[in-house]
Amino acid sequence: MTAGRTAMRPFVLIVASAVLSAAAAAGDAPPGGGFSLPLRCEPGVDCWVMNYPDTDKGAGAKDHACGPRSYDGHKGTDFAIRDMAAMRAGVPVTAAASGTVLRVRDGIADRLMRDEADSAAVQDRDCGNGLVIEHGAGWQSQYCHMRNGSLAVKPGETVARGQALGLVGASGRTEFPHVHITIRKDGEVRDPATGRPLEAPCGPGGAPLWDAGARLAYQPSAIYAAGFAAWPPSTSAIKENAAGSASLPSDSRALVLWATLFGVRKGDRLMLEIVAPDGSAVTRSEAVAARDQSWRLQYGGRKLLALEWPPGIYNGRFRLLRPGLNLERRVTLRID
Repeated sequence: MTAGRTAMRPFVLIVASAVLSAAAAAGDAPPGGGFSLPLRCEPGVDCWVMNYPDTDKGAGAKDHACGPRSYDGHKGTDFAIRDMAAMRAGVPVTAAASGTVLRVRDGIADRLMRDEADSAAVQDRDCGNGLVIEHGAGWQSQYCHMRNGSLAVKPGETVARGQALGLVGASGRTEFPHVHITIRKDGEVRDPATGRPLEAPCGPGGAPLWDAGARLAYQPSAIYAAGFAAWPPSTSAIKENAAGSASLPSDSRALVLWATLFGVRKGDRLMLEIVAPDGSAVTRSEAVAARDQSWRLQYGGRKLLALEWPPGIYNGRFRLLRPGLNLERRVTLRID
């Protein structure tokens, strides 16, 4: 993505080749040079890693980088899409490597977990709709939470890398539309970010199981959507459709800037500001996260105090600040 990265590529390829050769010598090389992304999307644009596998042996949770982007006992990598609207539009789940379909399950409704009744409805079916693919040499991949009625393959069918298997959904035990992928080698769960068993300690090292095309750098956090609204949005409304308003009428009762985030950490500074067409500040606010959160909705704004908002283009800016990390997302709004 940067000019410096191009200059480093020969060195990276040499190191990667050496690592893969060592793995192959041990009979541990992933199929076909590595696993591909399990869905058709552009990471960081229309899909995001929501959770990594849990490498903590105890009751807590740590991802492979020793960060909090996992939860206790999680055995896969979760690739989230923006919202339920994107799910209904259809995002293909694809085979991460070539192989043979072993098992398939379909017929479970898409519903986000909100209460005990939702949880009870998927008892013993946490994975929801999904399948398992055998890749040979002891490697398997499992896909979960696929959209009801979308499974396009059957047991015994041979599939090619990148072939559509169905669609991203919200079936099973989930609070967000996503596809979960678990990688196993001889029945042992492996973390695709490092190639190591989940029992291995977190931290540097290992050989990623992803192929070069996946380009999956560790994402400590993400501001994946932001927008304007005429009133504070609800969590359910944003998870349903995270597209902000492009314009609002001048008599809107309030002007609100909201943002949704993955991977909030305790102590993060969450800052937002709305700037009017004349350059003056409509509002500025800052909140400090009191705890780690895998998902968060943050918003701020101001009620209408005059007869109408001045017409023109309003600019919104949302930032997440922590030592070593500065994320920003900007949006605009037209008031007629």
